[in-house]
Amino acid sequence: MAEIRKYVNPPAAEVICEFRFPEDIPWDMTYPGMLYSHLKDTYPKRDQRYVREVVMLLGPEGLREELLVGERSIFLAEDEGCAVQVGPRLLSVSCQKPYVHWEAFSERIHGAFERFREVVSADAIGTMNLRYVNLIEIPEAEVTLSDYFAFYPVIPPELPRVPAGFITGCEFSFHDNRDNCRVELTDAVPESTGHNAFLLNIDYFLSEEKSIPIDGVADWLEIAHTHVRDIFEACIRDTLRDLFTIREEVPVAAR
Repeated sequence: MAEIRKYVNPPAAEVICEFRFPEDIPWDMTYPGMLYSHLKDTYPKRDQRYVREVVMLLGPEGLREELLVGERSIFLAEDEGCAVQVGPRLLSVSCQKPYVHWEAFSERIHGAFERFREVVSADAIGTMNLRYVNLIEIPEAEVTLSDYFAFYPVIPPELPRVPAGFITGCEFSFHDNRDNCRVELTDAVPESTGHNAFLLNIDYFLSEEKSIPIDGVADWLEIAHTHVRDIFEACIRDTLRDLFTIREEVPVAAR
């Protein structure tokens, strides 16, 4: 297990927890409004958005991808930093930078989840995931990835030393294949000129549908967060940790 570290300047640009419920759970278009009435003290702003997502469908010809467009209700906190999204058999809780610590974020997850269950008679979880999108900006014009990351693409000497762009990823299994975690590192657009930026995505998800009982969600989330935290620490080096934390200056004794 990785050492537990608390960063003053954590790189998490967004954290998302999403629940999808089985298709046999009845859905009514009045549910989002009912849920908003339970959550409006914490998320007073309300919006509607159309989202597009690619889903895998099994038909007579086998698996196929299909683009679906659906409407979601968005409930936003006063500062719009955290939000709850609700769609047919879907609940999502997210917070953007500055990242709240895990204890505060998990409270938001449990609060929204319990209110959802009060409105919707959901007695089972289809799938769920916990995702951290880490935006890492390094104040250097040229970066050697191995100086900052332990997880990075290895480029053969026959290829250009600095790629114009890259994406590298792996998927790992946990708990007898019940859970998977997808880890991806890509280049990104820096906020400051002369800097380099990278996205480290860590997405831990339930790979076997309905394998967690409804009262096992809290335990699963703690397990998921522990794995996400350990994977994050395994992917970075101390040079990045120095960017994420502010160290106290030690006075130098006069000579």
